[in-house]
Amino acid sequence: MSIIQGLTKAILYVRDIDTQIKFYRDQLGLEVKSFMSIDGRSDKQWVEFATGECTLVLHGNMDKDFGKDRPKLAFRVDDFETAYNTLIERGVKLGPVRSPSPGLKVAEGLDPEDNPFTIDCQK
Repeated sequence: MSIIQGLTKAILYVRDIDTQIKFYRDQLGLEVKSFMSIDGRSDKQWVEFATGECTLVLHGNMDKDFGKDRPKLAFRVDDFETAYNTLIERGVKLGPVRSPSPGLKVAEGLDPEDNPFTIDCQK
């Protein structure tokens, strides 16, 4: 049985979100699916572009550490607790479970070469 149900997001951490939005939207022609920012924090933004099965996300954040904030892959799982526990049993290094928004569970991990990824489940 496959724990991972699909690649849902490729997340790029960007320095200048406005320039990057213009590039991906206006020059590449990608459609913006959603745009979110934290109230009063125009520096912390999350912009999703429709790209088929997998969503391209631009994550603008002034508290970033370029070189460490590399592209991140986000994988969807159907049963978060089972997936989390199974992956831990398989030796996958996962961080603590967090819920950045209502109904969303996320855990971050690293592959053997320290490339970041997440598993997530939206209920």
